[in-house]
Amino acid sequence: MTADDPGSRAAERAESAGRRTRELSERLTRLASGWPSSEDDVRAAHEAAEQSATHSEEAHQRAAARHEQAAQAHEAAARLHDDAADMGVGDPDRHRRQAAGHREGAAADREAAGHREAAADDAAGGGAR
Repeated sequence: MTADDPGSRAAERAESAGRRTRELSERLTRLASGWPSSEDDVRAAHEAAEQSATHSEEAHQRAAARHEQAAQAHEAAARLHDDAADMGVGDPDRHRRQAAGHREGAAADREAAGHREAAADDAAGGGAR
């Protein structure tokens, strides 16, 4: 695995989440024992919140890109079914129905990609569209 492959990135995110969980557990233990938060605690919490926001935005962008890829795959499948129907391969009516189904899938994936992009914009402070 390279640093750019999805498995490595997921492992890094999991390791970071594990570290953050341990930090929060330690902080909760200190708070429960009556010790107030220190400036370092506040700074660490702020940095963790910024990192979480960045990770969330990146995840939204990856999801939107994958939805767009899925939409393109649906469109390619629809074209193949149309071509098969045009050539009279198999059941042309069935091919046309399947092509229509793939176009619906492409539209749904594009809508989901748009929702994810809008959510990422809102999270990044982009506001209402």
